[in-house]
Amino acid sequence: MYLANCGDSFNEVQSKTKLTYDPCDLNKDNNMYNIDYIPIGATEDESMEARTFFSNLLSSELRLRGLPQNGNLEERRERLRAHLKVEQRIKLISDAVARGKEGAEAALILLSQAIPCIMHLENRVGEKLITILLAMGAERFQRTRGIKSLTRYATGIQHIVNTKVLGTLQRPKQWKVPLSDSGDKVNKVSFSNKKTRQFVDNMYVLIDFIFAAQEDAELKDIWYKMVQDYSEALVILRQQNEFTDDDIERFQSKIDDFFSAYVETSGASKEGITNYIHMLGSAHIKFYMKQHRNLYKFSQQGWESLNEKVKLSFFNHSQRGGNSGANGDESERFYLRSIFLSFQRELIWISGLAEQTFNS
Repeated sequence: MYLANCGDSFNEVQSKTKLTYDPCDLNKDNNMYNIDYIPIGATEDESMEARTFFSNLLSSELRLRGLPQNGNLEERRERLRAHLKVEQRIKLISDAVARGKEGAEAALILLSQAIPCIMHLENRVGEKLITILLAMGAERFQRTRGIKSLTRYATGIQHIVNTKVLGTLQRPKQWKVPLSDSGDKVNKVSFSNKKTRQFVDNMYVLIDFIFAAQEDAELKDIWYKMVQDYSEALVILRQQNEFTDDDIERFQSKIDDFFSAYVETSGASKEGITNYIHMLGSAHIKFYMKQHRNLYKFSQQGWESLNEKVKLSFFNHSQRGGNSGANGDESERFYLRSIFLSFQRELIWISGLAEQTFNS
């Protein structure tokens, strides 16, 4: 298109042109090679000389691009200015493309190779859904009761979660709503992947509690359907066998319904969007599903399991660097030694070396 309009290629024009389009130039009025130059001199003769120079420059630049040279100075200026704006955009785009090619060659990994961990995705999206739901419930509690303190609200939520979501009446859990120091705001929740999934799967009792008011009946139905669509989509995403084309399409259909409801009608709005939720709604996850046909094999569940084991060993089965007295030498404290010894024993048994040793 540019070649057809100008007669010369973009690069050829850029190598010969002298005028620039730079509206941010603080000296543009006095810069005779800026399209916004004002040809005024200290005397009438200097003004005439500046005007003649700039008029000839405009004609030369228009001729270079194969554009009409008729009209007064301002008409020719505007005609050339429009073209210079286009050239500026072409330059920005071509530079971006060049940087992209250079970046692709120098990049450690390409974006298509940055496969997301579906376990982390499930965990982070689940935590966000829970946080948003609890925050909406807190806002309703404060508005209807005219108080800021969320202590009573947290007590009700904790009873439901500990006896119906994470535990039972016979074996209740001890989870607590994360409130701010002032007690008037719900902070972000944080769970292990196992608890997040358990929470989302049993979230309906919490939805009933938070949207119990008659005026929230429609919102309750929206959350019911939204959580159901999300949960059914995650069942497909987590499967260990390869995805079929039908699996992928059903997954994205469920996610599309979830994403539309989440952004438009659930009350979460755009502020509730996280990186993982964006990847779901924009079909980035669908791209990886099509490309690799199974994402479970890329899951970092093994590392998370190891991390959980490290925490359990450190907090429940070690002295945490203690047991040397208040006056003990810091160099004699061992914070991780017991953990490594435990893993060493486990590795020996898993590999079969221990059994071979004792049976030999």
